[in-house]
Amino acid sequence: MAHIVIEGDFPSQLPVREDGTPFPFSMATQSAAIFADTRTELVAQLVEGYDELPEDSEGDDTAMWLRYKASVALANMHQQVVAADAANAGIFDPSVEDEDTLTTIFTDRSEKIDEIASWDRTFPLVLVASGYAPYTTTPRPAGNILWMDPYTETTFLDSVESLGLAEVFATEG
Repeated sequence: MAHIVIEGDFPSQLPVREDGTPFPFSMATQSAAIFADTRTELVAQLVEGYDELPEDSEGDDTAMWLRYKASVALANMHQQVVAADAANAGIFDPSVEDEDTLTTIFTDRSEKIDEIASWDRTFPLVLVASGYAPYTTTPRPAGNILWMDPYTETTFLDSVESLGLAEVFATEG
């Protein structure tokens, strides 16, 4: 496995692997571009400790736990940004919201929110998918929801992309 992380000025030509072929996976974040042989290497750029796992450990409990912890942290952070943006846009005022709404928005995402059937606000609620169906028996809330899904490296990276935190590109499976 090999990967390249580019921070700062972008080169005039995309990096390639030692054999001259393009990297099958890449990811652009606000601060870097990463070119990699595997999704694992991309996830390792986002999840602390992921690069210390043995190769081919994507499906094991430790890898899942690390993706879950990162998903919770990202969901918590992104929910704060969404709420602040909504407040700045004048569509959310915490001083006039009821306690249930504020609890739903600001509860740590390591705690499952299962009291709502639907979120119909103009700004999204950010939740961690592993607390809901099909991973548990708790039904998923409907409505304006953004999901962080730590189940696999692919679902994790897709979630990061859906939150607008990175763009992920794959030229191979």
